[in-house]
Amino acid sequence: MGEFNNKRRAVLTGALAPSRDMAICDVGASPLSEPPYQGLLDDGLAHIYGFEPSPEQFAKLDAAKSAHETYFCEAVGLPGARILHVHPAPGFTSLFPLDAAALRSIGKEGWINDKITQVPLNPVTLDTLAELPPLDLLKMDLQGAELEVLRGGISKLSEAVAVVTEVRFHRMYTDEPLFGDLDLELRAQGFKLHKFLFTKSVMMPHEHEDAVVRSRLTSQLLDGDAVYIRDCDLGIALSDDQLIFLALAADSVFESPDLALSCIDHLIARGAAPADLPGEYIAHFRHHQRSKSKEEA
Repeated sequence: MGEFNNKRRAVLTGALAPSRDMAICDVGASPLSEPPYQGLLDDGLAHIYGFEPSPEQFAKLDAAKSAHETYFCEAVGLPGARILHVHPAPGFTSLFPLDAAALRSIGKEGWINDKITQVPLNPVTLDTLAELPPLDLLKMDLQGAELEVLRGGISKLSEAVAVVTEVRFHRMYTDEPLFGDLDLELRAQGFKLHKFLFTKSVMMPHEHEDAVVRSRLTSQLLDGDAVYIRDCDLGIALSDDQLIFLALAADSVFESPDLALSCIDHLIARGAAPADLPGEYIAHFRHHQRSKSKEEA
C-alpha cells in the first residue's frame, strides 16, 4: 500500500461507520503475496474468510492469521469426488488438468510438469457452509474453478456488492470455463463488469524469436483479473452498509476512487456521511488525479 492509498483509506474509515465488519471471502487465499484487502484487514474493518486446499499453504495462512481471519482447508467447487492437480508451482494447481494442446499452441507446453501430483478431494460449496456469513465481497483465483464457486454460492452472494475474479481468455486447463462463461453467470446473478485490474498476454510461438523483443510481441491474451460490481441503481438498491462496503472496496481493493465518490454522494444524500467528505477524500488523490482548481483551493 502506498502513502496516497493509506491516507485516502484513513479519510474514509474516519468518516464512515458501518454497523458490522465487511465480510470478504478469498477463495484460493495463497500467502504468496499481500492481498489487495490487506489495508482493510489491518484497520479492523473486515473479516476474511479464506479457502486453501493445500495443507502446506493452509498451514502458513492459519499460523499467521489474526482475530479477523478465518481459514478453511477446503477446496470450493461443485460437490462430488474430484482430483486436485497439485503443481510444483502453486499458482498452477487446479481442479482441472493442464491442456497440453492448448498450451502448445501458445508455446507454453513447458508448464506441464512431471512432478504434478493428484490429490483426491470433495469440494464444498459456499452455500452449504453454515460458518460462512452472507458475503460483501468475493475474491477468487482458482485456475479454472471460478464458475463452480459462483454456481455454488448464489445465496451467499445475493447481497454482495463486488466480485474480483481471475478470468481466462485462452484455455490453460482441459474443460475450464473461459471469460465469457463467467461473465454470463455473474450477469445472471446481478453483477456487471466494472474493470480489468490487469490482463496478461503471451507471444505466439514462431521460429524468429532471436530477431524480436519478446516483451513487445505479446499479442495473445491469456488471463487477468476482472472486477464486477452490483448492477443496480446504487442510491436506491443498496443499504448504507452496502454503499460503505462498496466505497471501501472501490478505494482499497480495486482502485476505483470515482466509484467510491459515487457511493459517498449517495451516503451524503441520506445523511449517512458528512458533506465535506468528498473534498477531504479528493485532497489525498495523486496529483495527476486532481484538477488544478482543487489544488489551488
